[in-house]
Amino acid sequence: MITPAIFVLSALLALSAAGAETQPTLLSSDVFSDAREVAAMLVQYFETMCEPKPFVMRTGAKFKTHQRDLRQKLLACAGLMPLPKRVPLDVCYSPVLDHEWCTIRRVAYQLWPQVYGTGLLFMPKQFPKRPAPAVLCPHGHWQNGNAHPEVQKRCLVLARMGYVVFSPTQNHYEDRALGVSNQTLMIWNNIRALDLLGSLREVDKTRIGVTGCSGGGLQTQMLVALDDRVKAATIVGLTCDYREIVFPGAAHCACNHFPNIMRHTDEPELSALGMPAPVQYLTMNDWTRSFAQNNYPAVRRLYELNNRADRTDCHYEPTPHSYDKSKRERMYGWMEKWLRGIDHGGPVTEPEVKTFPVETVLNLKAQTPDDKGFSHISRLYEKQSRYVTPKLASRKQWQAYRDRMQTALRGLLGGPAKPAQTAAKVVGSEQRDGLTIERVLCPSEANIVVPVVVLRSTASRGKLPVVILCNERGKQAALAETGAGSASALARNGALVVLPDIRFVGELSLRTMTGLTTSLTTFKPCSPVGERAPEQFDAAWQRNAMLWGRPLPGMAATDLCAVMNHVLARPDADASSVSVVARDNLAIAALFAAVLDERIGSLDVDFKGCCFEKRNLPLVPFVLRHGDVLQWSALLATRRLTLAGVPKEAGNPAWLREAFKAAGNANGLRMLD
Repeated sequence: MITPAIFVLSALLALSAAGAETQPTLLSSDVFSDAREVAAMLVQYFETMCEPKPFVMRTGAKFKTHQRDLRQKLLACAGLMPLPKRVPLDVCYSPVLDHEWCTIRRVAYQLWPQVYGTGLLFMPKQFPKRPAPAVLCPHGHWQNGNAHPEVQKRCLVLARMGYVVFSPTQNHYEDRALGVSNQTLMIWNNIRALDLLGSLREVDKTRIGVTGCSGGGLQTQMLVALDDRVKAATIVGLTCDYREIVFPGAAHCACNHFPNIMRHTDEPELSALGMPAPVQYLTMNDWTRSFAQNNYPAVRRLYELNNRADRTDCHYEPTPHSYDKSKRERMYGWMEKWLRGIDHGGPVTEPEVKTFPVETVLNLKAQTPDDKGFSHISRLYEKQSRYVTPKLASRKQWQAYRDRMQTALRGLLGGPAKPAQTAAKVVGSEQRDGLTIERVLCPSEANIVVPVVVLRSTASRGKLPVVILCNERGKQAALAETGAGSASALARNGALVVLPDIRFVGELSLRTMTGLTTSLTTFKPCSPVGERAPEQFDAAWQRNAMLWGRPLPGMAATDLCAVMNHVLARPDADASSVSVVARDNLAIAALFAAVLDERIGSLDVDFKGCCFEKRNLPLVPFVLRHGDVLQWSALLATRRLTLAGVPKEAGNPAWLREAFKAAGNANGLRMLD
């Protein structure tokens, strides 16, 4: 079905082209009275999204069921559901580096077909008993990784104590449109590292521990949460509420930001998901400073309720962010207690340690001629998970495809945080040069209100066709435009023209927060990160929104639908004739809004050469598992769509034309270069 909206819009555009007038001096487009009000609103929304999820106490079978379910969700968020096939490890060794306590070799092992990880294997020269317990030591963000002297020290001392030690190299790789995050690589790398340790004849695979600090602590937390082979863990300088490490004007290390996890849980619960595995927390004067008071009581209570009170421990030291000697000594005692059954009653003294020069360790090379590098992960995921365009030969097939894709889109974008807390409010109105101009605040999700300017001809009567113009530069720029298709020309020719500043443009630009984010934040993080340059705010919010499971285009689409709620309730709006026009980065938000809201009868979008395949549209994790611009556009096949600027990388336009034909609306699509 073709809605009347497209005929009305075409007529209005023709009239505005024929009779474009000089742009009058219009009312200022600012709707908020003060930029600080906008900044406070955005920061409040940020804090709403960062609120920790409840840590519910469960025991017995209820805990086991929850553990299984949450593990599945964690793996799905990490892009590891289902788990990759365990290909042969194909272990490759470097030459031996000899230490008085052990031998050291760099080891390469296969993660995915022709994708290899590496690490340092510390094999003791003397064993109290064989097979021996083992400890995995992910190193985190230490300079030079596991070659750093402080990382070497704990590995060497554990080897002296008779533990087989493996320190996997921390690597970063992302392809978020396919659902590949840094955690995809790190979690699977460490699971395969456990496979490697378990394959060694010297190792008792029933007695494996893991410990790391900072990024290594994150890897430790994820591994103990997911893998029952971990029999003891020491997490250093990591576990805290996510809100301690995300900020309105900056983002923490990219390792921490992986899609959707905050829809389900927060870090303290993740760290205890391996219960009854013994977990020790070592905290300090960083983002973990308040963990002992704010989070650890819940962890301890969980263990107590499950009769495992002795299997968790927390110790705070007033030190900078480090894995220094005193913390290492506590870890040695923890591993001895739970991997060997020897309780020293506390820390085990660390002897003097002779480490190797960093360059000596870095020069250890394990040759892997078949390794195609981490970028090959994307190629593998494309084969396994990338969408396949279906053949749509009938309206019934198209309807089934539309329903399936709409459900998928809701999952990708997440839902509104909370219902709107206010009603729409007209905050200014005047008549000028034959136009009636209103300034309106429209409620969206939670505390967000969208500033809108509405224009119509003062002489107009009855219900008017609605035209919503989304300008990436904001409504001020839209008001300043003249000529055919401009807001004033459309209004003069009989349209009700709506100019919203949906997130994050115009008055709702993230740059509004410049210099104000710290002072307006009501939650005070233990270790705040200084505000970045305003041009980096968008990247920071994309990172933080990944955690929330609420990508920026989803927020903008929600705002657009909220604006329609107000506009279509007006007595002068024709709800049967709604057109949306959007350009650049707002094109994808408008397309998503139209997919989810059938009140939009006509959509005119220009992608200006952008698509998800090119990775130059605003981030939506996992989106390429379902579709690109053409596939989402096909869901509008019963409406009118003008589609411009779609690059060849997005796919074959002939398929989209066939989708419109299958829906019985072959003339509803217009495609422009």
